[in-house]
Amino acid sequence: MKSSSLILFFLIFTFCSTAQNISTSAFSVFGLGDKEDVKHPVFQSTGKVAGIHVDSTILNFYNPASYSLLSPGKILFSTSLTGRFSFVNDQQASVYQPSSSLHHFALALSFKKHFGLCFGLRPYFSKGYSFSNEQYTGLDSLIHTYEGRGNSQLLFLGLSSNLIKWKGTHLSIGGNVAYLFGSLHNTRTSAIVSSSSNAGGVEQSTEAFSSLYYNFGLYFNQNISENHALKLSLCLEPSQKLRSTYSKSNFYSENIYDPSIFDTLSSSVCSNGNCFSQIPLEMDLSFAYAIKFNGRVVNNKKRLSELKLIAGYRQSDWSSYAPNDDSYENIQFSKSKSLGFGIQFIPEMKYLEKALISSWYERMYYRLGYFQNTLPYQIDENEIADFGMTFGIGLPIVIQQSLSSVNFGVVLGNRGSGIANEVDEKYIGINFGLILSPSNFGRWFRKRKLD
Repeated sequence: MKSSSLILFFLIFTFCSTAQNISTSAFSVFGLGDKEDVKHPVFQSTGKVAGIHVDSTILNFYNPASYSLLSPGKILFSTSLTGRFSFVNDQQASVYQPSSSLHHFALALSFKKHFGLCFGLRPYFSKGYSFSNEQYTGLDSLIHTYEGRGNSQLLFLGLSSNLIKWKGTHLSIGGNVAYLFGSLHNTRTSAIVSSSSNAGGVEQSTEAFSSLYYNFGLYFNQNISENHALKLSLCLEPSQKLRSTYSKSNFYSENIYDPSIFDTLSSSVCSNGNCFSQIPLEMDLSFAYAIKFNGRVVNNKKRLSELKLIAGYRQSDWSSYAPNDDSYENIQFSKSKSLGFGIQFIPEMKYLEKALISSWYERMYYRLGYFQNTLPYQIDENEIADFGMTFGIGLPIVIQQSLSSVNFGVVLGNRGSGIANEVDEKYIGINFGLILSPSNFGRWFRKRKLD
């Protein structure tokens, strides 16, 4: 019964994920749109540094090397909801654009002491924009309206293995292989401002993906002493071709809002496996330094707290990327760089053992971070920056010594070139995540013995 319910939920989630608009950024108009940002509330809250978060209570599909370090026999189920509230300003108007969506679904477990397995569904590229501008032609003015929607998803399966797991030294590697699917749509309409009719031109383009995708991860932990540990993470997304079908059409119509009466002026299609989008190599390197220390004494027992300092760097070079849609002549694709810093503090590390003598706020995870990114394109040779602050908390669910938790994350960010009269986007992201695990008495793969 539980398995059937889980499969049903997975199918519903898959349908909802492909049908919803994940992005609401005006900057998703270019190329393949917004590449999946770190929106998981645990990782987003520490400056969007994801790969370094590895322990038995977190399902980290950003770093597939983490799966083998989960608690044996304790499956983890992870899902989250994300909301984004954007305020886009330009020299003509200010627009408010809200959105919300299911973010991911994943299940993971470790087995045979040194192996881990994970499968799930998560977003990859997305578009979600709507804006317009006017162009004076000498006799009259044209209004151009731009709209985009759609997303692509990764249905992935991951495997990892421990190369070294001895005392205070851990080294593991892993990889994900996925089926990439979904579609991205762009529409541009042009009409005369002073005209009483809705006559004008329409341009539509669609890119539908059906392709193989893969990435790799490595994780290393070295305990320097009893209370100090250094952690390193390396995640690689190799350069690869994403197979797709691309179509583009131009229409004239007496009513640009009624597709049934469109008159086709031109149409082109790239299909039969001959259309590809080449994505570049992406490297994600992150570090963490964990410090454990004794806190206040309660019932003759000392608190064991932990402070974790986190930093991460990610880069990719899109300068050789050639989009199928070349409608934007003032766009130049370039290098993308991301830098993030974070802090995580846990007042009581052994909250399962001390659940009866610790307060709920002492068991919480407190997270804070800062990030700054350079988006992978330039507008009129001006770089587009994305930066902001992140905050978050995690609340373990200690019922029956479960590894379950509830996590919240908030991001306050800004996108733009910093040049006056250019498009500027301020946004607030709110994320809610749930990690579920069986209780300590309901472990999987346990050998049962009869007395």
